[in-house]
Amino acid sequence: MSIFVVSLLFLVALALVLIPMLYRTRQHNSRLRDDLRRAQRDMVQTLNDSEHYKLACENAPDGIVIQDMQARILWANDSYCHIHGLSREEVIGLNPLEHALPDGNKLSAKEVAEFRFDPKDPKWDSYELVENQRADGTLFWNQISVSFVKTADGQENAILVCRDVTKQVDQQSQLHDISQRLEQQATHDAMTGVPNRGAFLDFIENALVVEGRAPVGLLHIDLDNFKDINDTHGHSAGDAVLIHAANVIQDNIRKCDLVARVGGDEFVVVCPQTTDLVYLKRFSQTIIKAISEPFEWMGRILQVHASIGAALSHSQPSTAGDLLVHSDFALYEAKRSGRNQVVLYDEDLHARHSVQLRHALDLAEAIDAGTLDFYFQPTMDIATQQIVGMETLVRWQHPEDGIILPDDFLPIVKDLGHMGALDLLAMEAALSEKARLNEIGLDHLKVAFNASPELLTHPDFVNRLVWGVEAANINRAQITIEVLENTNFGDVAETTSHAAIISDLRKAGFQVHLDDFGVGFAGLSHLASLDVSGVKIDRSLIGVLLEDSASRKIVRKIVELANDLGLTVIAEGVEDVETARALQNMGCRIIQGYWLSRPLSIEALHNWLRDTVENAPAQHA
Repeated sequence: MSIFVVSLLFLVALALVLIPMLYRTRQHNSRLRDDLRRAQRDMVQTLNDSEHYKLACENAPDGIVIQDMQARILWANDSYCHIHGLSREEVIGLNPLEHALPDGNKLSAKEVAEFRFDPKDPKWDSYELVENQRADGTLFWNQISVSFVKTADGQENAILVCRDVTKQVDQQSQLHDISQRLEQQATHDAMTGVPNRGAFLDFIENALVVEGRAPVGLLHIDLDNFKDINDTHGHSAGDAVLIHAANVIQDNIRKCDLVARVGGDEFVVVCPQTTDLVYLKRFSQTIIKAISEPFEWMGRILQVHASIGAALSHSQPSTAGDLLVHSDFALYEAKRSGRNQVVLYDEDLHARHSVQLRHALDLAEAIDAGTLDFYFQPTMDIATQQIVGMETLVRWQHPEDGIILPDDFLPIVKDLGHMGALDLLAMEAALSEKARLNEIGLDHLKVAFNASPELLTHPDFVNRLVWGVEAANINRAQITIEVLENTNFGDVAETTSHAAIISDLRKAGFQVHLDDFGVGFAGLSHLASLDVSGVKIDRSLIGVLLEDSASRKIVRKIVELANDLGLTVIAEGVEDVETARALQNMGCRIIQGYWLSRPLSIEALHNWLRDTVENAPAQHA
């Protein structure tokens, strides 16, 4: 029987006893009459309240159930029965532990019989979230809160409020899954699945600040000639190579290490608790060997090699930035000295790095001040023995270290992001020299300068070039812009692409040549897609022309193709008369190299031109 029904019957019985007594007393005492009226009002209110409580419990959206201390159900409202899929008659007298637990969690009959509520147990102070099972077998999440009350006779009962929160739990689970995915996306590389640059920086910073730590090692890994994979097999193959590299690196690191992808084809491995550079070298060699193992993809066998720069933190405080700079410098040395190897950032390399850092500062100042020197190397038409032009080349006279070769300082310029500014200086030097040549009657000579991708996209390039030739009254056809064959030209239909800029230069009347031609993968396709006026055959082919039959065949075909297309063809790196004659026999007319002349300063160039004209250049051939 419901506790509310019991209470209601008790109040009715009490009323039947008190009302006659109060009525008799009323006839003798007016004060008692007032007490009777108040008692009647209270009685009616109590009866009304009990009815209200009953209505509230019966119609509450949450399940409400009264149990004895052994958890047997004494009373349950409709909502509780609906939640569990049972009728009131079915649940009265049952212990929910007998019917509400999922099949896999059911208790034995002994465990159910031994259960007792303990009001002193603090777990009942807050709600419990448990998985329950309805009568039809479906599962749901039940949020249960418990309170304990005593009846008038001192019997203690438990009142449970139950709520089906399956929808909320599912939503919370979905939010958790979404949060996990977002965190994964924020901290991991989408393609390879390894941590990204942000996660790497967090990890290495934490590793460097651990008190009493051992040194931290860092490997900077770059895939060799990765662009060739994309050019030869397509970007899908490139993606497969990246995933392969990430997997094999992951398979070879320790549990305490971290591998991350920090750039297009660049990975890093953080190695906490590293003893010395010897370990890093051995570990790096293992990774290089693993990456270079061929693997199958889409019926093809792919293979890639890697270069690694390795650095170790020192006893003094080191930052992630320090280690990155050191490992990057070591990586550059590994690639410069042949690739597919590891270079350690040791004391000797640190000394060279310090010099380079000093040079970087000095070089930035020299570019900004415009104090670099520009030399000029002549070109000659073999057939006519006439000088036809010259190329503008940069030189750097360091105030302390003397002449520094372009191969040593141009990579620094590129790293500094100053190639565009340097090429603008070269362009201005070329235009100035062309104006001087015109003044001394050598207006037939052409002048060329190199244009890096940074110069092609420089906002001032085309305007300053056009302004320069107009101001000096220079024939635009006598100015040649040399662009490296391995430049990423893009689509000519895109107005900001390098291909479109070259097209604009040609329409404006300038000459454009592909420099270092014959060693790239896309040279021939560039001749079909780019509006160029000539090619300059790379010195690596010309230098072995007499000894290497393959190079000789390649050069011959380039010359034939260029002539068929009506393009100017120049051979650079000619160092002897035999090579010059061989090129002439192939149909290549214009040569450049040490056999003709080394790069010359402006004064030396003018003296050389005067002597060459007077002494007849035919003596060279």
